[in-house]
Formats: sequence, structure tokens, C-alpha cells
Amino acid sequence: MHWGDVSFTDSGGTTRPLLFLHGTGCDSTDWSSVIDYLPSNQRYLTLDFRGHGKTSVPTQSFSLHDLADDVIAIIDNQNISEVILVGHSLGGMVAMRVASRCVNVVGLILLEGWTNLKSAGTAFDTDRFYGTLSPTEINRIKEKSEKTRSRFQPSIWKDFWSTVISFNGYNYLKEASIPIYEVFGEMGRNDATEDLLDIPSNPNIQVKWISDAGHYLPHERPMEVAEICNEYLTT
Repeated sequence: MHWGDVSFTDSGGTTRPLLFLHGTGCDSTDWSSVIDYLPSNQRYLTLDFRGHGKTSVPTQSFSLHDLADDVIAIIDNQNISEVILVGHSLGGMVAMRVASRCVNVVGLILLEGWTNLKSAGTAFDTDRFYGTLSPTEINRIKEKSEKTRSRFQPSIWKDFWSTVISFNGYNYLKEASIPIYEVFGEMGRNDATEDLLDIPSNPNIQVKWISDAGHYLPHERPMEVAEICNEYLTT
């Protein structure tokens, strides 16, 4: 990349690939438990967003749109003609942006990949963010996130985060013609949740719930996430 190096993995193989996109402050290793439950012949790719994991830390302002550019570059460079994006949180928002611009994306699995942050912030009851994770795992997630944020110059992170806050995937989801799974943890769900998630009516979108889980689905429920990926691949 002209701005730095993106770290990614590609397991190889001939099956239709899954490309995993992590959340804010996470990295590609956070998909390891999910990948362990995938069929042994399943092709998958992971990557680290800018400043995350082993990817270069940007020294100039960048946006959510630029993260999508990086994903599209990987798809192109690996000569992938069809790919299913699996995005958690920020990764889901990036996945929507990629899919809106790249015809190679033939499906989306959005794990709490918010339509927009404004509605997401009030969609659930409080105290569900870390779900059933142990204190040790919660501390690990927090420490990794803080370490990642500390790599960025404050002004660069502020500029980036403003583009995340302003993201709205509603129009894309409304018109999307590819199959989409919207997956959420069921902890904190209430009577207003589904309206506040702001998911448009579209026959290509299925909403799925994982019981006794909060926001960090790849960490809390890796087996269930893998099962949803397998279900998607076989339907």
C-alpha cells in the first residue's frame, strides 16, 4: 500500500473464501477460535486494519473509507472473484462499505456490525457489552484496545473516529441484492431493540440472535459464529 503495509493471512484452498474483519482495538488473531470450528478445507482470510495487529500505523489522517480500500486491495491482489465478508462491529461497517463498491463481494455476515452508531448506542439495555466473558478475557480485550489506540497520534485517531461516527449503512442495506446475515447477541434485548438497530426491510437480510451473548461474539460464542458461517455457506 502507498501509506504502509497491511498484514493479512490467506489459508488457501478452492472453496468460496470467508474474509474476516475485526472490530475496533482487536486484530486478526481474535478470529482464531472461530476459525478452529470451520471445516478443515474452508478457505479463509484475515487482515489487520491500519494501526491494528501487525499492520503499519498510519502517520496521516485516514477514514473508514480508506479501510475499505485496503480490503478491496487484498481481494484484488489475491485474485478473489467471489468472497463473503464476516465483519464484527467496526469490521461489519467496513464490510458494508466494501460491498457497496466491490462486485466480488457476494455475501455479508455482520456480527453486531451496526447500521450506524447513533442508533446502536441505545438499542440494548446497559451492562451487556462484554456479555458472559470472564474478567481475565475482558481485561485482555481492554488492554489490547488501549495499546492499539496508543499507537496513533491523537489527532489522527480523532479524524478517523469521526468517519466511523458519521457512517450510515441504511441506504446500502435497503438496496442490497446479496444475502446478508445480521447477527446480534441477545443479552440486553428489549421491545425497542429491533427498531433501534435501524435495519431496513429487505428480503435479502436475515436477523439472527445468539442467546446469552453480548457484543464480543467472536470471543464469547466462537462455535456459534462458525456454525452461522457454515450455515451461510451451505444455503
